[in-house]
Amino acid sequence: MKLYSKRIAFLISDQHFIPHGGIGSFCKSFTEMCGRLNWKVDIILDKVPTGTFDEVIKGAGANIVVPDEPLRYSDHTATFAFSDTINFEKIINFRKAILKAFESNVYDMIVCNTQEAMTAAYAMTVNKYIPVVFYTHLHSMIFRESQGSDVFLDSYHNFYNKHMEFTDIIIGTQSQKNIDELTKYGATNCQLLPMPMSERGLLEPDLGNRKGVLFIGRWEEGKNPEAYIRAMKECGLPCKVMTNSNGEKKFIKAFEEAGIIDYEIKAGITGQEKVDFIRSSSVFFMPSLRENYPFAFLECLGHMPCVVLDTQDWSDNFDMKYFIKTSIKNAAIAIKSEYNVTPQEHYDTGALKYIQWLDQSVAQDWIKFLDEFVGKRSNTNAAKINTYETVCYKDYIKELDRSHLAREDFESVLANKYKFINVWYTDTNTYLSKDPTYKPVEEVTGANLFSFE
Repeated sequence: MKLYSKRIAFLISDQHFIPHGGIGSFCKSFTEMCGRLNWKVDIILDKVPTGTFDEVIKGAGANIVVPDEPLRYSDHTATFAFSDTINFEKIINFRKAILKAFESNVYDMIVCNTQEAMTAAYAMTVNKYIPVVFYTHLHSMIFRESQGSDVFLDSYHNFYNKHMEFTDIIIGTQSQKNIDELTKYGATNCQLLPMPMSERGLLEPDLGNRKGVLFIGRWEEGKNPEAYIRAMKECGLPCKVMTNSNGEKKFIKAFEEAGIIDYEIKAGITGQEKVDFIRSSSVFFMPSLRENYPFAFLECLGHMPCVVLDTQDWSDNFDMKYFIKTSIKNAAIAIKSEYNVTPQEHYDTGALKYIQWLDQSVAQDWIKFLDEFVGKRSNTNAAKINTYETVCYKDYIKELDRSHLAREDFESVLANKYKFINVWYTDTNTYLSKDPTYKPVEEVTGANLFSFE
């Protein structure tokens, strides 16, 4: 039985729980980083995930927690058919899932990667006791002037803009530039908490054969795939695309309409297959219009020349000496000029060493942040949890005999947890003990004995 030193709740929407998106990549890389730090991660979703990405995340060591009876989103999507705003049903589903998670365990930190998840977590007021991090993924969260250019209504942006001004919400973001932008618009508690590399193999060089101009992303306006198609038609070089299954269909159609026959498309790939596909490409072209710190760019920058558009602020997060900025008019020219750069020539620029340098401090930044957080503590022994010398948290909750878990039930444990000398986490349980020598022992009698699902 493995024992863990920390337990982290990672909240992510089923919508983003996919291998090819930036948030999904962060979910995987964060879970793997926590595994290296001996931290246990529980992935908390708003509903049962579709697809097979949950198996990837479970394989990385995480549990999956979902609400028992999630509300459907059909009314919301019907009402906001051509735009979007706050999904209150999703907020409720996250609240249900958070409560379910707290029936079995307490946590050292909550990381929210979806706006509705942040609202649900904040409403619980657990941020008084443990850090609740609202992580910046949307371009519009950072670059306010872009708000209104996406699918979300003003009501959505205004609601979450105000949340970021709350002093007791921690805004986690990837770069100092992002912090500067957030602060400029009123965010008051920003923390530099970078993203670990999604695939560790991308931190290693590869001198193998290269071919093709790579595009990574879904077929959607913000990723600007049409610009990629136009540039590739003009430069006449082989095309390589990493996308999702829906994007694959749209790229095939677009290639056919443009008369492009030399292309290779990979949909929903992860692990070594993803590493090999990226490192087999000659140039990466990223014409994205809306990003704040794109994972795809981070993944490719170390291994090949990268071309981006000169109209986008997001690229200022990275050292400009390692990539090319160009106008959309000259994109094809820039791509062709970099196409025959060899892997060794690119590595000689120091680009991969730069990416390795960015990654090397990521874990320590998260450790330091968590170690320095000081939560509210109870100064009395009135709470029932204090009557125990040693207790399995799940058993304690059962002994309360609640028909419905109340926020105060786990709040009292969080407020008094510091009084226990040892807090141990297993794959499925939390143990608290005042005995300095105590270590839990669990007898597993069946494969699904402690399953959340």
